[in-house]
This record gives sequence, structure tokens and C-alpha cells, in this order.
Amino acid sequence: MTRNIKKTEAATLGTFKKHRPSEYFSHLGTKRSFLQHDYKVERLYRFGLTFPPEMFAKKKLIDLGAGTGEHTVSLARWGARCTLVEMNDDALRVARKNFRKHTKNYRDHKFIHSSLYDINLKKYTRSFDISHSRGVFTHVADKRKAFKILAALAKPGGYVIFGDRNTCGGVQEMLQRLAIYRLGGQSDEKIVEIAETLFSEDIDRSQNSVPRTRKAIIFDRWVIQQQDDPSVEEVLAFFKDEGLEYVSSWPKIDYAGRGTSTHSNPIISANLIRGALSIELLWMILKDGERENIQAFELHKPGFFNEVGKVARKLRNLQIKTKINVSKLTEDFSNLIEIEKKSRLESTDLYNRLATFLLEAGIFLKMIQEKKKLSEIRKKIKEFTILFKGYAGVRHVDFVAYKPK
Repeated sequence: MTRNIKKTEAATLGTFKKHRPSEYFSHLGTKRSFLQHDYKVERLYRFGLTFPPEMFAKKKLIDLGAGTGEHTVSLARWGARCTLVEMNDDALRVARKNFRKHTKNYRDHKFIHSSLYDINLKKYTRSFDISHSRGVFTHVADKRKAFKILAALAKPGGYVIFGDRNTCGGVQEMLQRLAIYRLGGQSDEKIVEIAETLFSEDIDRSQNSVPRTRKAIIFDRWVIQQQDDPSVEEVLAFFKDEGLEYVSSWPKIDYAGRGTSTHSNPIISANLIRGALSIELLWMILKDGERENIQAFELHKPGFFNEVGKVARKLRNLQIKTKINVSKLTEDFSNLIEIEKKSRLESTDLYNRLATFLLEAGIFLKMIQEKKKLSEIRKKIKEFTILFKGYAGVRHVDFVAYKPK
């Protein structure tokens, strides 16, 4: 496992040395771009995670896989004394510059050039009020070990803030990867070319949301090989294994039916997991944003979700070298249509959206199997109404957990 961890790290580092995915504003070099990103980070913590900036004041915080520090710098501006751990020395140099430029207390922060697996646990275990990592563990070979380290760094009475991609929310992205690799994307240059040909609107939308370079987006989504997105159930299991208590998330996973009174125990329950399973299905087909899911929150019968999960796991961590039977995968999506009809979702709107998504996924997979011309596939994608449209799923979920005293 140690050999596999190091091999995966070396490959990931090689990819992100070419294009750093964590450059949200530094490459633009303007105060306006920094302030726009800083505003988004503040809104995420204050209103999304209900973990406001005041919670960071005078707190010791460690960030594993901090990248260029363009997220962590906001936490520092709120009063946190930050320790940034990053294995990419190029990214760490940018992080130092960002902290010098945007914080008033640069000397209060530490920058460690290291793999998260090599952090000095004898020195740092239970040393931090907040242990933090976002968008990193999907790229490591052993998430459970990585999370164990993340949890160990937090003091009893402290918090763990963890963010990563999601298995079901990332299904559309994995279908994109499958297409790119099967249609000739065996080199960085070819992956960029096919991605721009087939999925340019998706890249446009991402750029409009966070002004990264197009190549940074492509490298972060399709060139990088290790991308093993965890499910909500996995994350909650990590919390349980490390004795952590779920506090909040964004997007929300809380089941609407939780709680019986103001005196009921808000700590994690089976209802929370049930709600998460329902929500993940909505994340898979997200197109226009949360408003389309308001009327379709409840699902009927968990059996269908279990079948969706099986198909989603087949696409998990799909890489260039991955051997996958596209014919069988196409059949799986067709079977899901029949299973879904039998399960009968309570919402007609959700039923129609999901049926359309599954139908379009089947058409898309068949075209990949037949190795249609890029121009033909591109034309068909334009005709789709859900698949690869708008958000194309939910790509990132953040969680806050409490470490009991």
C-alpha cells in the first residue's frame, strides 16, 4: 500500500505541476479577482456550512493539500493561524506570495513542503483547533488512512472540515472521462482536444463560476488519473470510525424529516443517511441548480438507489488504463430505466428527469461503443436536455464534524 500511495502521489504531482487546479485568482493578479473569491468563501462558511468566520478567530488550523493557499488565505484573514501542508513546491511558493499579499500577519503562518502522509504526527497530533482539507482525498490512494491523519490532527473539542467530490454527483464527469479516453484521449494534448470538442460548454460554465484557466479545469477533471470520489455514506463512516460527530454540510445532506422537537438530539442518525441517499440521486442529475430539486426531494423505495450505486461504482476512478465493458454498461443504464419504472418515484417531475437522464446516458454510451465521429457525438450532446447540461451533476461537497472532548 505504501508503494501504491507514493506511486499515486508522484503521478498526481506530475499532472498538477503542469497546471495547478487551485489557482482561483492569483493568475489574474487583480485585487478584484481576490475579493470576489474571498466573498464566495465567506458565504460558503457563514451560510452554507453555518460555520461563520468568527469561529476561526485565534484558532490554530492545519490544511492538508493546501495547494496555492487561495482558499486557506481567507481563513487566515478571519484570524486563524494556519499551517499549510502541500507536496507541490511550485504551489507552495504561490501560497507564500498570496499570504504575504493578503494577510497582515504573515509570520503567524507555517508552510510545510510535504505529503500529507508524511506529516509529523508525533509533533502535530491533537495540536489544532481546526483540521481542514478540501478537494484532495479523491486524488490519494488510501482515503481512509488520509482521513485518519486529518482527524488525528484536531484537538478534542475541535473541528474537522473536509470537502471532496461525490460518487453519484460525479457520474456525469466519469462518463465524460470514459468518452475522452475511449475516443483517443491517451495523451494530455489529445485529452485537451477532445474535451474542448465535446464538452466546451461545461468548461465555459466552470470558468464563469471560478475563473481558472481552461487547461487547469481540463487537467483537474480529465487529465488527472486518480479521481476516486467518495460517497456521503463513506464520509459519514469515516466520521464514525474516528469518533467524530456530523455538524453540517454544503450542499445539505440533512433529511427534511429529521428532528421531533427543539429538544431532540440533532446528532447523526439513520434518517440522516437515508436523506443523503435520496439527495445523492438528485446530485447525479443536477442541471439548473437547486430550484429544480425543491419539488422532488423525496424518493420512493431505496432499492432503485442501490442499483444506481452499483452502476456509479463501475465508473468510479475511471482512468485511461481502466478496462470497462461499455456494452455491459449501456445495458446497465437500460436496466435502470426498467427498475426505476417499477420503483416509481413519488415526484413525477423527478421521474421524468431521471428517465430522460438514463435514456440520454444510454444513447451516449452506445455512440462511444460504436466509436462515432466526434462531430456526431457533439451534435447529439447538443440535443440532450439533461446529460452534460448546466451543472452536469454536483462536483464537490463540504462537511464539518466535531471532535468530542
